[in-house]
Amino acid sequence: MRGAERSVKNTAKNVSLIVLVLLLLTLCAANWLIGLNVAQMPADSLLRRAHDQLFGGAVGYELRSSGVAAAEPVQLALTVDGQLYGVQYNVTDMDAAVAAVRDLWAQVLTGEELDPASEEELSAALRAGDCAELRYHGAIPLGAVAGWMGGVWKDGSEIYVETLVYAAGSERLFVRTSDGALYAAAAKADKSVLESAQKAFRGLPCKFSGESYAVYPETLLFDSETLSLPLLKNEPIDLFSTRSGTGLEELLQVFGFTAYADFYAEQNDQVRVFIDNVSTLRVSATGLLQYASSAENTTVRAYEEGEVSGQSALDAQMDCARLILDAALRAGETNTHASLYAIGQEDRQTTLVFLQMYGGVPVLGESDFATFAFEDGALVSATVRLQRFEAQDMSRIVLPAKQAAAGAMGEPCGLMVAYREKEGESYVPARFYLKNAD
Repeated sequence: MRGAERSVKNTAKNVSLIVLVLLLLTLCAANWLIGLNVAQMPADSLLRRAHDQLFGGAVGYELRSSGVAAAEPVQLALTVDGQLYGVQYNVTDMDAAVAAVRDLWAQVLTGEELDPASEEELSAALRAGDCAELRYHGAIPLGAVAGWMGGVWKDGSEIYVETLVYAAGSERLFVRTSDGALYAAAAKADKSVLESAQKAFRGLPCKFSGESYAVYPETLLFDSETLSLPLLKNEPIDLFSTRSGTGLEELLQVFGFTAYADFYAEQNDQVRVFIDNVSTLRVSATGLLQYASSAENTTVRAYEEGEVSGQSALDAQMDCARLILDAALRAGETNTHASLYAIGQEDRQTTLVFLQMYGGVPVLGESDFATFAFEDGALVSATVRLQRFEAQDMSRIVLPAKQAAAGAMGEPCGLMVAYREKEGESYVPARFYLKNAD
C-alpha cells in the first residue's frame, strides 16, 4: 500500500516537473519572438505568422485600425438649457468635451448622402433649437471623423470636412469643407442621448456669429473672451544623446530597422544615415527625419496589398503614420503632439500632412511638420521635423473672435488661432483669417 502511494507521488512530481519545463520553454520562445524586429520578416514566413498569432501582429490592419483619432478638434460647442457653451484650444478641456459628446456624434454621424446647402439654411438651423459643433483645422475625411466618434458614414473618405454642425431643432447635419463649401444631410439623435451629453458638457458661454459678420455663420464667438497663451522659445534637440527620450532604438524599429542597422555619419556625426537593402532613414541630431523606400520592398506597411480598401485603407494609413509620429515625439522628448491636417489621394498614392500642436494650439512653420506618402499601403517616404518648446513667462492675449469677426471683410471666411515664428526663435500666438484660395 505504501509502495503504491509512493509511486503515485513520484508520478505527480514528474508530471509537475515536465509541465514547468514546458512553461519555461514557452516563455523563452515568447520572449525571443517579442525581441524580433517583426517589420523585417516576410508577411508569409512561419515566424511572422507565429508572432502575429501570439501578439496580434505588428503591421497588420487589425492593429493599425485602432480607432484612435489622428486629428484633434480645436473647438467644440453644445447648447445646454438654451445657452450655447464651447471649449477651444485646450487639450484637457477638449478631451473632456469629446468624452461628453461622443455618443451624440456617434448617432448623428451615421449616414451616406450629403447634398449642397446654402448659408441661409445653416443660419436658420442655428436659430431653430439646440445645436452641437465639432471643428478641426484642416481637411479631415468625414468617414474618419465618424469612425473616431463611433459612427459610420458610407463613402465618407470622399469628402473632407473642417466643421460639423448638428442642428437638433431641424434634425440636420451641416458640414463645412476646407474650401468653404457647405453640405447637409438628415440626421437625428435620441433625445436621451442629447440630454446625457448636455448634463456632462462643460464650457464657456458663447454664440454663433450668424449673419452679422463676414465670417462663416457657425463661427463661435465667446462672451468676454480672454484666450491667454504663453510665448514659446525653441529649445535644442539632440537625438543622439544617451539621455534623449526613448533613444533611437524605438525610432528605428517603427521605420523597420533594427538597433544594429548599418549607418554612416555625415556633418561631424550630426547626421546619421541608416540603410538596409530596401530603405534609407536619414536622422539629424537636431530633429529632422527623412525616410525613403521602394513600394515593392518596403518593410513598413499600413496593410498588405489587397487586404482592405476605401475608408478602411485610409484608416490604416493614418494609424501607421500616427504610430510613427508617436515614437518620434517620444524619442525627441518633445512637449508637442501631432494632428492630421490634410490628405491627398491620387491613383494608388495617399499623402498625409500633420500639424504640430502645443497644448492644443497649432504651431505653424515655414514647412509642414510631418508628411507621409503611401503607395498601396506601403510607406514610400516620410519627413518629420521635430521641435521642442519652452513656455516663456510672458503671455499674450489673443484677439477675441468677436473683434476679429467685426474686422472681417469680403467673402465669409473662417478664423484660426496658431503660433507663428517671429523674431528668430520666438513663437507668438495670434488669430488669423482663413481665406479660401481663388
